[in-house]
Amino acid sequence: MPADPGISILDPQPPPPPNPWPLRLGVGAVVLVLVGTFAWSEFRYYGERRQVERFMDALVAGDYQTAYQLWKPSPAYPYQSFLEDWGETNSHGRIRNYEIVRIAPPQNEVGVRGGGTLSLGGESTGLIAYVRINGMQEPVRIWVERKDKSLSFPPF
Repeated sequence: MPADPGISILDPQPPPPPNPWPLRLGVGAVVLVLVGTFAWSEFRYYGERRQVERFMDALVAGDYQTAYQLWKPSPAYPYQSFLEDWGETNSHGRIRNYEIVRIAPPQNEVGVRGGGTLSLGGESTGLIAYVRINGMQEPVRIWVERKDKSLSFPPF
């Protein structure tokens, strides 16, 4: 078969198609970072959130013994005191529903006379769960100790 007389060896060749792999790898890396960031933000306090949910579910069900056990109280906090704080006669009334607004590390800042704040260093051993009870505007704060998931009122 004779060579095409219209094409010469000296004619410039068309450039090869661009390699798609650098773009694919870049897009894949961006997607991986976005998914990882979302997963981290959603699940980093999963165990603590789950413990607060168990506690609040027990209160909604009226199972105060289970709620008291989940609280993991110290001997200085007897069951009767727990009932005064969380039972049907507390300031919120019988707990019928709740919403965990957020769970976050405590703010390590204090107000300074004359305005402004002072940041305190150090890592906290627990988190604060902000729980809206019975649709009340102001959420209740519950301290969740990270190491054993015990619950208590915030120390501050």
